[in-house]
Amino acid sequence: IELMVDAARAAAADAGAPRLLEQVQLVAAAGGWFRYRNPAQLVAERIGAPDAATVLSATSGTAPQDMVALAAERIARGDLDVALVVGGEARWSHQRLKREGLAPPWTDEPGTGEPEPISAFSDEMMSEATALGAPVVAYALFEDSLRSSSDETIDVHRERIAALWAGFSEVAASNPFAWDRTPRTSAEVGGPTPQNRMIAFPYTKAMVANNTVDMASALLLCSVVAARAAGVERDRLVFPHVVTSGHETWRVIERHDLHGCPALSTAGRAAFAHAGLGPDDIEHIDLYACFPAIVQMSAQALGLGFDRPLTVTGGLGFAGGAVANAVGHSIAAMVPRVRDGGWGLVHGNGGLATKHSFAVYADHPPTAFARIDVQDAVDHAARRELPADWSGRAVVDAATVVYDREGPAHVIAAVRDGDGRAWARSTDAAVIATTMDEGLAGAVVHRGATGTLEP
Repeated sequence: IELMVDAARAAAADAGAPRLLEQVQLVAAAGGWFRYRNPAQLVAERIGAPDAATVLSATSGTAPQDMVALAAERIARGDLDVALVVGGEARWSHQRLKREGLAPPWTDEPGTGEPEPISAFSDEMMSEATALGAPVVAYALFEDSLRSSSDETIDVHRERIAALWAGFSEVAASNPFAWDRTPRTSAEVGGPTPQNRMIAFPYTKAMVANNTVDMASALLLCSVVAARAAGVERDRLVFPHVVTSGHETWRVIERHDLHGCPALSTAGRAAFAHAGLGPDDIEHIDLYACFPAIVQMSAQALGLGFDRPLTVTGGLGFAGGAVANAVGHSIAAMVPRVRDGGWGLVHGNGGLATKHSFAVYADHPPTAFARIDVQDAVDHAARRELPADWSGRAVVDAATVVYDREGPAHVIAAVRDGDGRAWARSTDAAVIATTMDEGLAGAVVHRGATGTLEP
């Protein structure tokens, strides 16, 4: 709460209108691992706006931009004048205190009232996440699907994504608000060491999101009339032109192509279309970057080349971000870029490349702000799931090796028979070695009725 309040005050000071916080009518907070029932109410009370309405999002990577869309839509309709979007956590300090057997010294008030809920996931997606064990497993499978679809060797692919992530670390090094500002070479990113252990092949620790941070952000939104009345100078203003959103099929196993994202491409195209822009018109880009796979998927879907910066923060692995608030930092980092001119594009991604949000920002107002749900236009091809007890010969779509702290633990693979797909697992040392040395995608295997994978 203290971090979010500090960020809110910093946002008002940056706008040159610290008293604007007292006029806030809506406080929207990104969900997290904290135990507050209504963190937005606690923030509202501390900024001098105790009567503000409150919103609490699910712990989704799209949440901050979803809340910007909600607030901007209501401001555009004339339903409110001033809103605050916040998010943050003190997980790094909390874990250190826990190891020392100490109780956190900050408030444990839950907050009063019932906040308006947004950005929820379906139970289907949550059960899928539980089945895979961790989000990194799904993204490592997307990574292998990308590799095999491009006919890349294991070594060439690892070198390429390590170089991509090294570029993100360089951006984080120049970001004064990044959690980790240490620039890394591709060898340091991709090479496993005791300090950079493997998590899920081919991802090392340096390639995965870091939400064990003490970080917060705040975005102050208001009508132009309210901004002028508060004395906000013209050169402080940044305008959202459009926010689009859509989601994939909730369960990864059902998706037509593991690394395909029809909702992502549809939402991205809708954002470009509303703003009257193409990929080459965007000067500033921040693609959601929890793992290398989603950046590649987004760039390919949007027609963005890898010869340009695709982040303004450095991504979740280096810049860091509270579990549902990385996009809050992306938007905050986009503001000064856009103030200096040029269009800005921010992508939010929630779940297992499941939910997507795109927004276009500029230093001039839109003809009309638009909040667009593209779900009706998302083309979900026939679902591919096989019965849980299905057994027989199948072709591997993608595979990854999941590690624990002792080393490689097991292989999890997506295997396909005709149009159906199922998960399969193996602890066989030879299968583990093949997955990492040559790649298992394309191999013919046998899946047992209990989900075992056999060569």
